[in-house]
Amino acid sequence: MFKKFLLLFLLPFLLVACTQKEITSQNTEGNEIPVTVETVSVQNITNSIELSGVAVPSVQMPLLTTSPLTVEKVHVRIGDRVKKDDLIVTLDSSTAKEQVAQTREAINELENALSKMKEVENMASNDTLLSEIPKLQEELNQSLQKSQSLLDGVETGAVTSLDLIQSSIEVMIKQAQLSSVASQVQQIPTFNTAELEMQLKQARQSLRQAEQLEELTRITSPIDGIISELNVIEDGIATPQLPIATVIQLDTINATFAVNSYQVSSLLPGQNVTLTFQGVSDSYESSIDVVSPTVNQQTNMFTVTVPVSNTEGKILGGMRTTAIVDIDELEAQTVVPIEAVLYEENEPYVFVIENNKAVRRQITVGFRDDKVIQVMEGLSEGDIVVTSGKERLKDGSEILIQESGQDS
Repeated sequence: MFKKFLLLFLLPFLLVACTQKEITSQNTEGNEIPVTVETVSVQNITNSIELSGVAVPSVQMPLLTTSPLTVEKVHVRIGDRVKKDDLIVTLDSSTAKEQVAQTREAINELENALSKMKEVENMASNDTLLSEIPKLQEELNQSLQKSQSLLDGVETGAVTSLDLIQSSIEVMIKQAQLSSVASQVQQIPTFNTAELEMQLKQARQSLRQAEQLEELTRITSPIDGIISELNVIEDGIATPQLPIATVIQLDTINATFAVNSYQVSSLLPGQNVTLTFQGVSDSYESSIDVVSPTVNQQTNMFTVTVPVSNTEGKILGGMRTTAIVDIDELEAQTVVPIEAVLYEENEPYVFVIENNKAVRRQITVGFRDDKVIQVMEGLSEGDIVVTSGKERLKDGSEILIQESGQDS
């Protein structure tokens, strides 16, 4: 009876003690993240290298202007399909048209002057014409001085090609007027027929340039393609520093990859490649076209280019792409399971178990097959790496190693 009474008396205390122990145990275990692990080993692998890159249109045509001009009309939108010679943007052509008109006027003046010099041999002097010669000579000198000052301003960028053409036209007009008057009075102090013919030749060349400038105010597509970039708006200013628009072709895509020095040594033009693109269910077969012979000084990586037929248009510029390149068999390589490797900004790393904690370690990877990946730097044979549960880990996390197949 006394034992029964004692048991009933101690039972609440035993229950409390057990509960506290259980809670303490749960709290301790709750701080540990369950993971499964594998041991870093050395083995032979078939070096199918995996590359990560981006899809780039094989043809990209930027459309530019040679002078700052106001945008009169934008005829397309980003994503529009265009044909060769389709009108993309119309720029203000008033200045160019004025240059064309003035140049034609100069040509007419020169042609008239030249004709009169050849036809008129002896004409009576005319006091009125004679009085005009000093005035015209002075105006010509002023035009020449202005032209020279504009030439001096070209080096500073303050003067445009249109300014130079305008000044050249003004000089030619003054020269033609002076020649015309002088020829009529048979007093041509500084010009002769050969000089006028040279000026006429230069004026015709200036006319062609002015007509080209007028034509360049109509920005057209040089190819069949798609508008991928549009950097102007109506009534805005188109400048030579920035493309007005860019036209691309997507019939062929260049899958481009940045590879390290370990990988590039085994990559050659002509090697077969299997490609997949983010968001596209199909895979594509192709071969390496270009392996850059020099490293990019900014990234310290080499560029590999693989062209891909894209006649159905499923692949878009900028899509992420993965390439599997079959090389040869490598013997006695340090490897880890593929599922052990994580990436941050394309930099691979793993979690290594040290003193029952997960320690983050950067690695350099090389080739891979369907199960393991080659580790060039960062791991040694016998290291223990996390294969599942790694996404929950941070550097220094406490872990609970589980047998493979257990829930993690």
